[in-house]
Amino acid sequence: MALITEVRFAHEDGALAGTLAAVPDLSASIVGERSTAPEQNVYFLRFVSATPMEVRSALEDDHTVSEFAPVEVVDDDRLWKLEFVPETKLLSPYVTAEGGFVLDAQSTATAQFQPGWRERWFFPDQDGIHEVWKRARDEGFEFEVLELSRQLRSAVAGVGTDPLTEQQRVALVTAYEEGYFGEPRETSLEELAETLEISPSAVNGRLRRGLKALIEAALVLDDGEVLLQRQNVEAQIRR
Repeated sequence: MALITEVRFAHEDGALAGTLAAVPDLSASIVGERSTAPEQNVYFLRFVSATPMEVRSALEDDHTVSEFAPVEVVDDDRLWKLEFVPETKLLSPYVTAEGGFVLDAQSTATAQFQPGWRERWFFPDQDGIHEVWKRARDEGFEFEVLELSRQLRSAVAGVGTDPLTEQQRVALVTAYEEGYFGEPRETSLEELAETLEISPSAVNGRLRRGLKALIEAALVLDDGEVLLQRQNVEAQIRR
């Protein structure tokens, strides 16, 4: 049973730990997260609720950041490119190792929780979140599962545990990695077609059918089924 789960986590050596602690009102979000490439160490982040000078000062003192620079975008001085030092504690590589990927990532902090990250992850099966949780625990993360109700049915449109065909999955992941779903869009159907070595119309069809299958699987669930599945997954995570 594949699932989408929302989590919150933090670590004193986690991504932007120093920056988020230094500027409590800062909101950071990762743009075009590419956790499907474990070797990827360059990230694009958008910072709001702080001036560029405040962001620069915080990044300069952040022990998790090795290099950074603002991205020159018209009418947008909130976008930055940065790299983390090798010692930075990240969970996205473990998500990738379990066959999943990060859907979105947003900084978060509460009175009870040190500054960290709130993310949504997709896993092809429910064992993935359990394995990442164990890794997080072993490495000293504060870790909390917030939402497990967006789970994919075991059977959608007559297929097995995964509602996507392999072609749809490859097309969707490639489009996501290349920034097709970004705002602004970073690539075109024609460029995706060249990468996938198929026609633009074929790419469009695979994306539409794949998204339709995911939406049906993720959102069309009876409340009782959601509750039961959530209880089962939570029990397995902590086993």
